Amino acid sequence: MAKRKKTRRQPGAGFTGRRTVVVDMLEIGSAHGSVTMRAGRDDGQLVCIVLPAPVLPSFMESLHHARLDAEEEYWHVIQHITTSTPVNGPGGVPRAVEKWLLAQNWSSVLAVAGEEAPTDSLALITHVGHIGLRLAPPYTAGKALAIFDPLQFQRVELKLLHACHAAHEQAVNSSAHPMETAALALRDISSRPWPPPAQPTLPTQEQAVAYMQGEVTRRSSAAPPTCGRTATR
Repeated sequence: MAKRKKTRRQPGAGFTGRRTVVVDMLEIGSAHGSVTMRAGRDDGQLVCIVLPAPVLPSFMESLHHARLDAEEEYWHVIQHITTSTPVNGPGGVPRAVEKWLLAQNWSSVLAVAGEEAPTDSLALITHVGHIGLRLAPPYTAGKALAIFDPLQFQRVELKLLHACHAAHEQAVNSSAHPMETAALALRDISSRPWPPPAQPTLPTQEQAVAYMQGEVTRRSSAAPPTCGRTATR
């Protein structure tokens, strides 16, 4: 695992032969002894990632340092984007952030990371207040760069730790080589629909109380139901 510290912001872009996704949706789980991630956007862009149990300790350590590095600059970057870019509609800010990030010189940062670890297909880098996860097989299909904001990993920290524990438990109980099981995990998560179907959410306590109060009021004001026959002449 290689980690490249943040660099100064440079204009330009270019990701020859590498698919690049600025992530705003992240799904984390575990399967076949690997932590699984599906990272993408609601427009259908998706990078499927598997991290076998043997690489998890170094990945988690590198991720911790990358988060600290990126958070130093993150809020300054977001303020710059939102104050310098016209934003239209409720989805304007995510689109503006995506466009701005893709216009930064990630290719040169990736090149430096490659020089430091030329045989490493999994590397975390920090650049312009964000975390880039450089990927290649067997951790994903083809070459890819997934760009995260540091708060995304902060929000899913407990879920990620739980997935790491589950992956280690699965690996201990498996006799197969980690890279073989990683291929199975990658195939499984790649076959699922994206974006994931909306999950039903339970009402909050306040919503439940408000609903019940409304039902009580409605029922108490309604006419009492009749029972049996109505007398007629």
